[in-house]
This record gives sequence, C-alpha cells and structure tokens, in this order.
Amino acid sequence: MRRDRLCATLDSRCKACNRSLLMSQDQAPNRRCESAYTAVFDMVRRIPPGRVCTYGTVARLVGRPGAARVVGYAMHRCPPGLPWHRVINAQGRISLPADSTAGMTQRRRLEEEGVVLIGGRVDLARFGWPDDHE
Repeated sequence: MRRDRLCATLDSRCKACNRSLLMSQDQAPNRRCESAYTAVFDMVRRIPPGRVCTYGTVARLVGRPGAARVVGYAMHRCPPGLPWHRVINAQGRISLPADSTAGMTQRRRLEEEGVVLIGGRVDLARFGWPDDHE
C-alpha cells in the first residue's frame, strides 16, 4: 500500500498528512483524515442488536490494537444511523456521564435491545461481540 493511502488505517496521526486524528468535535478533519474513521464506522455497523463491543475491541478488529482512543473520537463524529450506542468501555460501562442526555439515550437504547446493565455495567462475557467462536 502506498504511504499516501495509509490514511484509511487507524493511528493517532494520519500517515498522509501527519494531522492528528484525535480532534475535538468542532475541528474539521481534512478529507483524507476523515477516511480514517470509515473502518471504525463499518465495524460498528456490524455489531448485532443486543450485543456490545468495547472501543479497544473495535480498534483491534480494524487492525489497530491500542487505538481505542481513536475509536472514541470517531464515535464523536459518527454518521446518522450508526449504532453508536453499542460501543462501551473496557469495564463494560457507558463512558458518557450517566445523567447526560446522551448517556441516558445510550442506556435506553441498549436496554431496548435486551442488553442488561447491572450496577451500570454490561456483562461482556454475555453481551460482548464478537464471541471467541464467531
């Protein structure tokens, strides 16, 4: 793969333009950097209803272990219709503040899909995706 096409892979910096992929929501990425999130969005679309995936697992599945933070930044920029609520942290918790509108929305959507939260945590052995045998 040519070096200028590596922007589609996840890393904390775009290989093509060396711009940080860890941008706040109000910063506009350039088009090449924006494509780095495409792999994350495609993977999140594959998470089935009633299942969850951690930020770190999404990063590992797209070929960038250790890039959980980049997945989090991608989730801030997710397109409409993306099941963002199925991505949680490694402790099985919702990362958003519990009393925030987004945090309550995430919890409600997960519960509507049958995901059980006990003490604010999801049992990753039961609801985590993918299974080891998938």
